[in-house]
Amino acid sequence: MKPNILFITIDSLRADKVFGNQKVTSIPNIDSLIKKGTYFSNAITTNQFTAQVLQSIFTSKFLLDNEEIKNYSTKDNQNSDTYLSILKKEGYYTCATCQEDVFIQGFKEKFDDINTSFKSEDNIYNGLQDKILRKLSELTQPWFYYIHLEDLHTPCIVPEKLQYLKLFERYEKNISEIDLFIKKILEKIEIDKTLIIITADHGEYISPVDGSLKEITGVKTNIKKVVKKLIPNKMREQVHLKKQSLNREIHASQTNIPHEKRILSYKREMMDSVLFDDIIHIPLILYGYSITPNVVINQQICNIDIFPTVFDLLGIFNSTKNNQGRSLMPLLKNLKFDSIPIYLTSQAITNTLKMNITKDETSGPLIGIRTDDFKYFRNYADLKKNVHLYNLKNDPLEDNNIADEDEEIKKEMELHIQKIKENLTLSKSKNNKDEINENEIRRAKESLKKMGYI
Repeated sequence: MKPNILFITIDSLRADKVFGNQKVTSIPNIDSLIKKGTYFSNAITTNQFTAQVLQSIFTSKFLLDNEEIKNYSTKDNQNSDTYLSILKKEGYYTCATCQEDVFIQGFKEKFDDINTSFKSEDNIYNGLQDKILRKLSELTQPWFYYIHLEDLHTPCIVPEKLQYLKLFERYEKNISEIDLFIKKILEKIEIDKTLIIITADHGEYISPVDGSLKEITGVKTNIKKVVKKLIPNKMREQVHLKKQSLNREIHASQTNIPHEKRILSYKREMMDSVLFDDIIHIPLILYGYSITPNVVINQQICNIDIFPTVFDLLGIFNSTKNNQGRSLMPLLKNLKFDSIPIYLTSQAITNTLKMNITKDETSGPLIGIRTDDFKYFRNYADLKKNVHLYNLKNDPLEDNNIADEDEEIKKEMELHIQKIKENLTLSKSKNNKDEINENEIRRAKESLKKMGYI
């Protein structure tokens, strides 16, 4: 009997909240998965936008810096095999539970069941758990079930009674709730007959000074109540957000440590801070079917390696073409495995300037490279703008930009970028040159705005 496959992506989950000295929240169920499974402590994502990350995962490919976000589960030729189509041929029932803004971008058409999306206001507090658990009880073996949880995505929605919590408190609270939910999920499945993948699409900056969802002033005068009635909720929300932004700027001005400044100053629409490890370092856990317990792998890997590894574990021949991802089976067997440079992008969609995501190219979209030892990134259009280089061994928090000190390493990183871009361009299918249309741009832009990216 083929094993089932449960793939859970926890949106915006930072790697340091799952493993290591920075973990502060009690997550006994995730801890148990790490102890009983294999954890990749140096897993890297390709992008900070959910849609493009999923495109990379489901195609096992890096994305060109002008890549479009539609149809990412079949980014190759429609006539060629994809990971999902191969699973179907192998007899798998495929389904997904994702927020509808993910589904509208071409994801849903490739699953057997497309009726499991949820609205942006749905979360693990108000019915989403029951929906997922109910779906699990209905599945016919063998199945592939993809679950995408949004509860850590800012503003980190919590129940009404907890809206007084600050952002970092809501974030930690929701990590704890997701941990409890994972326990419920595991109780619904046969562990020894299921391969379980738990990861994140990207990390997140979590400001320690951002306030509550509901601004609590403690002032309860009749004048205050009258003013609140006269001012629309939307306007009060905007004022509150501006106050939070000002508060972050004040705190950021009081520190000279670059890492602390990034945490305090970051806004989602800022593209010049999205390739730091706070964003691209993600957790990755493999557990269950055929996975060796209590193994921590520290070597750099990428989330484009997930599907090749799954197929290798299942003994499924992979006939997909031109993928850059590699099976991690050698690492699982404690064999030699050479890391490769990981190509990073920060674009959201084709024609970024057309969407007016940014007007300032000095702080606009980025491309870069991460190796075991170095992180390099720069402006996507100009290799002399917004240039960053960090020695990750000596400077893991990326506080000391050495771009002006080591021209040879910069040249080496640029060679990696050009080589990867050339290979990606050559492998791009001739049948996939259709440009994204105006309607798709509008819908994607609305989705990005709703999620706070623009």
